[in-house]
Amino acid sequence: MLIVSDNIIDLNRDVESLIVQGSATRTKAFRAKFNDEFKPLQFVHFSDIHAVLDLWNRISEYINYYKEYIDFAVHTGDFCGNNQELYVDFYNYGLKCERPIYNCVGNHDTIITRKWIKNTKESAHRLLFAPMNDESVEGTEYLDCDYSMTYYKDFLESNIRMIVLDLYYDIDKQIVWLKKTLEDAKRKNMNVITAMHEPSGHVNDTFGVTFHTYNDYESLHGKGEKMPFEDVIVDFIKDGGAYIANFVGHVHHDLFGMTDAGVLNTAVPSATNWDGWCDGKRVRGTRTYDCFNVVSIDTNLGLLKIARVGNNRDHYFRSQKSLCYDYINKKVIYND
Repeated sequence: MLIVSDNIIDLNRDVESLIVQGSATRTKAFRAKFNDEFKPLQFVHFSDIHAVLDLWNRISEYINYYKEYIDFAVHTGDFCGNNQELYVDFYNYGLKCERPIYNCVGNHDTIITRKWIKNTKESAHRLLFAPMNDESVEGTEYLDCDYSMTYYKDFLESNIRMIVLDLYYDIDKQIVWLKKTLEDAKRKNMNVITAMHEPSGHVNDTFGVTFHTYNDYESLHGKGEKMPFEDVIVDFIKDGGAYIANFVGHVHHDLFGMTDAGVLNTAVPSATNWDGWCDGKRVRGTRTYDCFNVVSIDTNLGLLKIARVGNNRDHYFRSQKSLCYDYINKKVIYND
């Protein structure tokens, strides 16, 4: 009898070369010629884990196995299940991850019951941020306010600033802080990525890649609303700031494209196996059970690369295996 492993490493051996090459830039000869001075930044982007401990542990297992190539992970919201009453402290009771896992507040993380009653900011902070591991706190600069869930982290070897935003509390304070934080990044000639739970605006199928859903979700729930931080990001871009992309979740399926205002958003499908808004089934014991992206950013070449771990086919049989995007010239180099 053939015994098939459901180990996450074994199930995803075919993308191993992408993880290795995602940490690479041009060879030594080219680096000398073009003065390539920065190290590619490679990280796991996952979202909407929704209190499923097994899936969190599998992501940590994957990161630990490839820790030589992966710098950190960022989870872009919906740590809790449907609401705060459905909660697992992954940081203290899950498999210890040997790389930092940064967090971000999602809409379900703010709700106290299934009746959709919004709870205090302190309650969301206590569940998501108080338990965070020391590695995820070290070197981060937080907005100075009570129970802050807004921060940035500089990766100087890669010339990248990651800014994580809270869409549900203290919006006006964050707008002022975000403007200053982006201005500081521009003065330092740093490239910027942002992370928040929901897309910054309606994401158009700008590039026709397979990392954008083929289903017409707009016919079900309309176009996505513009979030309060999009105008600040647009002003930063217009002022010559080096902006790469906004990393989000929330919708539970792939999105990759520009908003009407010109902000690139990339949404990763849900890390949970509930498939209500996904583009296919999520079956335990198969590759479809897991779903997250390994993202690589090379600021020497202006490249954003995405490799999919876990579910990499939609119900149209389209492949979401890899994507290489030139964020300077706004063009797709490769997609399969």
